[in-house]
Amino acid sequence: MEESLIIGVWDVFKDYVPEKNRDTAANHYVDFLLGHDIEPSALASYVGYDVHLDHAIHLVIEDEQEYDDEEEDQDEDY
Repeated sequence: MEESLIIGVWDVFKDYVPEKNRDTAANHYVDFLLGHDIEPSALASYVGYDVHLDHAIHLVIEDEQEYDDEEEDQDEDY
């Protein structure tokens, strides 16, 4: 999916989501993108566009870093 399409879809739908629910909507949108083979590292390039999307992307990046750290720890244990 192209960058302009990812941002464009978010722009269209966020206006229909009440402000109090936008963090949740952004989290679901990022999960949707990940489920459609968008890499977390690619999502990092969208940081800075929208506060709610930024928060959701940071959560994914942090989770990925924690997962990578856990894998390294397990490799060291063997």
